[in-house]
Amino acid sequence: MVEKRDLDIIFNNAIDWETFRDKRILVTAATGRLGMYIVEALVKADLDYNLNMRIIAHARNEKKLQTVFGSTLELPNVEMLLQDITDRIEMDGSVDYIFHTAGPAAPKDFTETPVETLWAHVSGTRNVLELAREKKSEKVIYISTVEIYGENIGEEPFAETDMGVIRSDQVRSCYPEAKRLCETMLASYAAEYGVSYTGARMSHTFGPGISLEDGRSFAEFIQCSLKGEDIVLHSDGSAVRPYTYVADAIGAVFMIATKGTANEYYNIANLDNQISIRDLAQLIAELSPSGKTKVVFDHADGKLNYLNFKLGVMNTEKIKKLGWRPDIDLKTAFRYTMESFEQSR
Repeated sequence: MVEKRDLDIIFNNAIDWETFRDKRILVTAATGRLGMYIVEALVKADLDYNLNMRIIAHARNEKKLQTVFGSTLELPNVEMLLQDITDRIEMDGSVDYIFHTAGPAAPKDFTETPVETLWAHVSGTRNVLELAREKKSEKVIYISTVEIYGENIGEEPFAETDMGVIRSDQVRSCYPEAKRLCETMLASYAAEYGVSYTGARMSHTFGPGISLEDGRSFAEFIQCSLKGEDIVLHSDGSAVRPYTYVADAIGAVFMIATKGTANEYYNIANLDNQISIRDLAQLIAELSPSGKTKVVFDHADGKLNYLNFKLGVMNTEKIKKLGWRPDIDLKTAFRYTMESFEQSR
């Protein structure tokens, strides 16, 4: 279940919840770290404002749905859709809005199953768009990534109209190239079939519900800190990333869904939370419950396909014009995240 505190962060945004009155809404990958927040926020909005929504939580695994949502699934406004996103989506009734969050996005995926990673995004997004076309959906809200911008060889932050270099002959590109193709599919379906969309290009986003086993650096740092083990860096840790707390990011997604311009993208990043990998490791080490975690350096090559270039910083002026402002600072965000794992032990 999503903490009331996090739902309050989402609802602090000026979201036009009336957009969803009497609508039937599908959320793909509802058990993921983004999907679970979208579902719970929609449920709360429906109950608070009597919106008469129908919320469809998609996942492959019913047991995981039950674990994540518990009694929420018993509400009359919530239903389940159990299937693999790479299979054709067959549903009865209308589908007015689709929040498409499904697709693997971790170094472990890129390393162990790059082919499956690529096709999960491409096939899944095609199936979502075919469903939207068939049901004449009002809008698809697509979750994209900062990685579509590729390598920034300049100094200016990436605006939504910019694009950098992605080296297509490298296996690590299975993820950003797939996401780029998905964005092209959205544009193509909009042009040929009138399928409307808005897209969110997210920076590194984290919070309760993340997997500690997927190979992301911050997830590995948290796991070490919770266990009281040393955090081992395989580089000098100088790369800088902005990190956005999940509730802040989901607030932005709903702002985009209800107020964003059709067929455009919006960058989502808390630029106040920019930090180097080295300093992030130190921050998380200091949050260790045992107080025993230290940061050590081992420049031997790691086993996972981490991003091998410096990502550009995103310009966030466009989303700020909709009224979005992130609330949660970096230390608080990681404290909330670690507390969620301690409570679940």
